Amino acid sequence: MSACLRASLPQALCIVLLGIGAGFAGNQISPRGLPLIAPRRQARKADIFITLDQAMQLWRGGASLFLDAREPADYAAGHIGNALNLPAQSFSEHFGEVSPILTPNSELVLYCDGEECDLSHRLAESLRQMGYTNSHILSNGWTSWHRAGLPTTTGGAK
Repeated sequence: MSACLRASLPQALCIVLLGIGAGFAGNQISPRGLPLIAPRRQARKADIFITLDQAMQLWRGGASLFLDAREPADYAAGHIGNALNLPAQSFSEHFGEVSPILTPNSELVLYCDGEECDLSHRLAESLRQMGYTNSHILSNGWTSWHRAGLPTTTGGAK
């Protein structure tokens, strides 16, 4: 190894370490900083999920209220028959529209669309915080319901 390279190596290592330190410090100061260790994701309770057959039975029984957690435009394009729209992303803006027909014991079926859709889970959590704990989630709800040829509706603001 040449003498020049041997003399430069400690300086380069020092610069790299200073850069890493500055990066960590900047991350800690930033309001949008990334966590160094990702928080553990809470496991979802298995008993909150229902099957399409169970949802269909609840729908036919008429005692359960179906809530679509998607945005109003998606709801208007098509939703489960008699379902109301309560968008998870704007829960506080729309909750007052459906709250008059809810009781803490209301049996609720929540759904959104897609295998990876998290809106129904977010809606369930928002409702739970308001005291509505009798909620079920129909995973991939809109697609499953629609593909099964079950009753659907389009349009509507609710």
